[in-house]
Amino acid sequence: MSIIDRYRSWNTKRKTRKYLHNISRAINSRLESGRQTQEKWEKQFSWYEGIMIHRSEFRNKDVMESLKLIRDLNPTASMAIWNFLRLSNTGHELECLKPTGSNDKQGLDYINNLAKRVGALYGGGTDQLINVLHLTAFTQGAICLEVELNGGLNDVVDFHAVDPTSVDFRKDKETGEIQLVQKQADGTYKVLNREQVFYQPLDPDIGDPYGRSPILPVLQVVFFQTEVLKDLKAVAHNQGHARFDISIVEESILKNIPPSIASQGEQAVRQFVGKYISDIESAFNKLKPDDNFIHPDSVKVEMTGGTNGKSMDATALINIINQQLVASLKQLPILLGLNETSTETHGTVQWQIYVAGIESIQRGVKRVIERAYNVALQVQGRQSKARLTFNKLRTTDRFQDAQAEQIETNTWIARVQQGWADNNEAANEVVGHDAVAEPQAPVSTSPAIARSRRVQVKRQPKTRADDTEDEYVKEMQGDWVPEVAVLTTKAADNFYNLLQNQVETYINRLEEADTPPTRVLMDVHRFMYSNTRKDLSDVPKSFIDWIKSNILTDEGEQLELWDAAGFDWMEQSAKIAGMYNIMEIDTELVFDDTADDFLRSLSDRSRRDAELIQGVTDERVIMALWDVAFEGQYSVTKAANALREDFAFSKGRARTIARTEMVGAARTGQWHSDKQSGMVIGKIWRSAQQDRTRDGHREADGQRKTLDEPFYVQNANEEFEPLMYPGDSSKASADNVINCRCWYKRILEGEEHLLEGGE
Repeated sequence: MSIIDRYRSWNTKRKTRKYLHNISRAINSRLESGRQTQEKWEKQFSWYEGIMIHRSEFRNKDVMESLKLIRDLNPTASMAIWNFLRLSNTGHELECLKPTGSNDKQGLDYINNLAKRVGALYGGGTDQLINVLHLTAFTQGAICLEVELNGGLNDVVDFHAVDPTSVDFRKDKETGEIQLVQKQADGTYKVLNREQVFYQPLDPDIGDPYGRSPILPVLQVVFFQTEVLKDLKAVAHNQGHARFDISIVEESILKNIPPSIASQGEQAVRQFVGKYISDIESAFNKLKPDDNFIHPDSVKVEMTGGTNGKSMDATALINIINQQLVASLKQLPILLGLNETSTETHGTVQWQIYVAGIESIQRGVKRVIERAYNVALQVQGRQSKARLTFNKLRTTDRFQDAQAEQIETNTWIARVQQGWADNNEAANEVVGHDAVAEPQAPVSTSPAIARSRRVQVKRQPKTRADDTEDEYVKEMQGDWVPEVAVLTTKAADNFYNLLQNQVETYINRLEEADTPPTRVLMDVHRFMYSNTRKDLSDVPKSFIDWIKSNILTDEGEQLELWDAAGFDWMEQSAKIAGMYNIMEIDTELVFDDTADDFLRSLSDRSRRDAELIQGVTDERVIMALWDVAFEGQYSVTKAANALREDFAFSKGRARTIARTEMVGAARTGQWHSDKQSGMVIGKIWRSAQQDRTRDGHREADGQRKTLDEPFYVQNANEEFEPLMYPGDSSKASADNVINCRCWYKRILEGEEHLLEGGE
């Protein structure tokens, strides 16, 4: 570098340092340390250790007790609480995650066991404890939970729900730390450990850490409601019943005063009239409800009051109170039995807002419970973290969601077809990951429908130019073969991806489980010196149990994956074969691919085959890991490599599964379409007649049966098994259906002689 270049470099660095120094000075001159403002509670004077943060007058203990009373006694408030608790606690899922993000199985087992015994005061169990916390949050606007540890600080004794009004906040004078304290019997305050006692406020106000009760306004409404009901009671008593209106005709009394009384003067007359009226009143008072009565013409009796009388509109007044109750309890009117007219859209929006309120309270409970579980994991010496997820409340209509999703999916398909987006981009938007295969033409029965309308068109499979037909399937006979051969290739790719996902799942569990326990390894070593490896029955039970409890822990979930994937592909194959098969009989016929017996047979086959596939996988996993253990020097790396290299997770096995399932499903579609036609009366077994044809299948060649009668074919153990058609797995063993390319020739009406052995 020349002198000039060095100078330029030095000058540039100097200017840069100067620029940064000026920025630093400008920032420092504007910023100050510490807090500049004060909370309102900091201005008070205190002789005690800290400055108490007092509750507002609407959040003190007396108000909270009043809320509890109304919550339990007022019917509307009680219904609101009932609805909230049932909707907010519909179940949850617990997870335990390592710092790397992977699942901690042992940690999950620990917190699952802990979840069964916490909240002992309320009957035990996290579900019940969550209910208590939800009730506290909805009533008092805060949640408080304490984790009690044992004397050795190595395990949890219990989780205790704490009344939020029993604790307070204060600011330490010296450190400025906000402390959570509880007043003791002697008047002093105990500082609570914030690592074990958690306080979560709901919607706190500025400078107020206590939280706000969502239903606080109900106090004003209920007090007003009580006064109104008292007034209505009085009104109902006075105006709700008809009464006698008794009048006394004074003129008639005066005309009938005896002369002897009249001659005695005004005082005597007054006494006579008073006694006369008093006697009438006494007589009417003595009447019973069902008595008849007689009175002189000086007494006039009429009816007054009752429902015909004028009064205030009590219904309108009650409706106003109900509206205020609904608003104060944060409820939907229909949930409280108050039906109000509303459009579907308006009702949906109201429900979404209500659910959002429930989820807001759930988030507070979730944080507190997770922190409690994290303390439990911490004292166990684990760095894992707990994650609690509440079951979602549905806020939208599933049918409308499905329609919207279908429209979005079709939009992305159109973008890919127009070249506006690639396949991976569309897949990530629709399903959240890259595409697992190239786009394929949808399979439909529209050609069959078209043919049923007398549109005679030569069959042209709707497949992409680069679609590959499976070599095994395309050698078979039938119009359906080319399309099913292409589907088989795609199904094999899909099944291979499923197998790869399985093996990676098992390897992840291997890594989490680490080396088998010493007792298991000792059983392995004892077995090594006294036996030879033969089959699964020779593997020590302790080793098999360890694999099943640590590696093969989700057999049910894996079965569901295979069942779902298998049914989807088999349904396509069966529909194609059924469609073309029935058109061979009569082009006017249409295959009913929605028939219950057809779909049920596919569903049953899918489930049976899923159990067979997963059963074989489990055995292969056990034997692969046993090989590693039997050779000695077991390690996770060796075990993982053994699983990756095993045939159970290979492309070869995926092809075998795909061929067996797709061809078997096609035969299912054929048989059901023959049955639907009403024109097929029988069938003749035809074996493939190849070098690899099974002996039992070769011997079955030419066997004749009615359509509803099974063939009887020998399996590998020379046992005869019933097969309704080649590839029928309903009652046949695996070695009688796997990779079977046999078929049957149909016998139509009018060909009865073929059933009897004729040609």
